[in-house]
Amino acid sequence: MKEGLQKRWLLLLLMFILMAVTTLGCSNINAALSSDAESQDVVELADDTAIPEDGVITAAQFRSIAGQDRTVTFSGTGENGINYVWSFSGKDIKNPVDQNLKIEFSTQGDTLNRIKAGAGNAPYGIGMKIAGSNGLITVPTLTITLAEKWDADSAALCKVNAGSVAKMSNATFDPQSATTRLSFKVIETGDDYYVVAGKTIAPIQNASSGESGTTGDGMAAADGSSSSSSAGNVCTLSINCSTLLDHMDRLPSGKGAFVPANGWILYPSEVSFNAGESVHDVLQRVCRDNGIHMESSFTPAYNSAYVEGINQLYEFDGGERSGWMYNVNGWFPNYGCSQYAVKQGDVINWVYTCDLGRDVGDNSMW
Repeated sequence: MKEGLQKRWLLLLLMFILMAVTTLGCSNINAALSSDAESQDVVELADDTAIPEDGVITAAQFRSIAGQDRTVTFSGTGENGINYVWSFSGKDIKNPVDQNLKIEFSTQGDTLNRIKAGAGNAPYGIGMKIAGSNGLITVPTLTITLAEKWDADSAALCKVNAGSVAKMSNATFDPQSATTRLSFKVIETGDDYYVVAGKTIAPIQNASSGESGTTGDGMAAADGSSSSSSAGNVCTLSINCSTLLDHMDRLPSGKGAFVPANGWILYPSEVSFNAGESVHDVLQRVCRDNGIHMESSFTPAYNSAYVEGINQLYEFDGGERSGWMYNVNGWFPNYGCSQYAVKQGDVINWVYTCDLGRDVGDNSMW
């Protein structure tokens, strides 16, 4: 009897241990599921949202409009009273991440004065420090409103890289506004940018050397050449390898000479294209026209061309996770570049990654 009781207690003890382990396992699973659910939270956005003090609009907020045919705006005011509004189109958002939309404005400074002088002594200009480090999830429109009325009919958004001035996009005026209201596309953040304006501003000159670039329909390439657009279908193309600037020690011997000092192989350039052309077609033609080396091969497994190298910089030159990627309107497509048919107004960026996309704003592989 005692032996039977001992066996019964032993059985009960084993059952208790089994239940405890099972409960603990379920708790861990539930915690993991809960954590995953929290990481995919959705916070509904209003049609217009005030930009918070830290400037951050969260991934959870952007998930509420991702893929939808809906445009939302985010409004802020700089310390000097300049109002600004970001417009994001939900249908172009594929991979929502946090976006810092805070802007600090300046109306004077040596760099701004040099850029204005290089633009034919443009009488008007403003500097902007745009926050952000994750990369834009799409190509938003930024509208700024100034109290002062500018007597101007043309303007350009610019950026300075290692003394060279690059036009990022054209700016348009609202002719009905009693003040000055400027709108332009933004393809990157996390740096200092400048808007200069006047009566048909002259070609922008290099801020340090005085060599001319252009603020017309073409943009200067890293070697001073340009790619111009014509009437019809127009898109914007750029090539950048700035991630390599932090990993020059990884490059094979002699490859460092092919990395521009500011990372730009081709500044954002407006180029024409024919209906039905792919991202690969446009890249191939622009590189040929500008004398930029480019090598690609067809990959049957993906039924697409694969870009192996641009400007003598190849996959794995920057490490085992390095190579060329492209994004369109801030989205990194999950298919090959010869399968994406270019559309009017597309902004195409070719970027070199050293970390499977994470360092250029693509977290889809992480």
